Amino acid sequence: MAAVNRQWTVGRPTADPGGLCLTRAHFVAAKDEVPVPADGQILIRTEYLSPDPMNHAWVRGLPGKFDPLPVGAVMRGGIAGRVVASRLEGWNMGDQVAGFLDWADYSLSNGVDYMGVPLERVPSQVPLASGLSAMGMTGICAWIGLSDIGRPIPGDTVLVSGASGGIGSLAGQIAKVLGARAVGIAGGQEKCALVMGLGFDAVVDYKASDLTEQIAKACPDGANVFFDNVGGPLLDAALLNMADNGRIVICGALAHYGAQPTPIFNHMQLAMRSLSMQGFFYFSQSHRWAEARARIAKCLSDGSIRDPLDIAEGFDTVPEVAISQFAGGVKGRKLIHIAGRPAN
Repeated sequence: MAAVNRQWTVGRPTADPGGLCLTRAHFVAAKDEVPVPADGQILIRTEYLSPDPMNHAWVRGLPGKFDPLPVGAVMRGGIAGRVVASRLEGWNMGDQVAGFLDWADYSLSNGVDYMGVPLERVPSQVPLASGLSAMGMTGICAWIGLSDIGRPIPGDTVLVSGASGGIGSLAGQIAKVLGARAVGIAGGQEKCALVMGLGFDAVVDYKASDLTEQIAKACPDGANVFFDNVGGPLLDAALLNMADNGRIVICGALAHYGAQPTPIFNHMQLAMRSLSMQGFFYFSQSHRWAEARARIAKCLSDGSIRDPLDIAEGFDTVPEVAISQFAGGVKGRKLIHIAGRPAN
């Protein structure tokens, strides 16, 4: 066991532009002793950290959900690791686990994470990293968003923004599993190639030319479902290309996380085309997680879904990687590997 417990703690920047995205000065490296579990606790050795908007939200606070972390507190976010000591019945050394805990080498837990939900047990036959991707919040958001809100039927066209990212790449593949036609939106030739390599039927490069026109060509009969991870101009262009009675699933809003959110202009299409637009909060859907995980596990097993990972190496890369997620460039599910054997 390591002699120290490296941690990322909350700093106070001298200048803060606001918005959801943190600055480098928010990240302060610290060290502490490795904690010892008390009765009813397990000690988890973290191997992967998950750089999500949720990590930034912990520091900023989320009105109506939780207060901001104070300066000096250990940052929180998604982690995946293995139990290295247990004084909690039902948990054994070596068990694979994922959840929202400390961004540190080690976390103590009573079996429930900081969002008040039971820790995810990652099956031994599943790569640990997938506990933060296809088998974790990423895959579950994609599955619930499509199956419960988008509700595509065979033959529908499902348009997905952020299609080269973690949730978007899985959402398009799930659309195919459900019998729909999948069209992705991504930026640049490399990311568009990744999307097509995952089995999407078509891809739109939002960096290439007129986005609205490109979507119209890729979805000649309109999109029956738009699974949106971005918002802003991508949502605006999709609104002009929806089929009547289409469903828009709001999963994320990358274009709106900055200090100056991007406006939406074409919202009247909701009325003109009889569209519905609905979002969902992952932690309010815990009653659906078990079924979603079971469905995704089956798809991973039979090869109908692949789990594309984009893994950065090293504890010291955390601030750069956590901030860069808001600038795009991610190809698959972004994770940070800090210990143990990396995923293949």
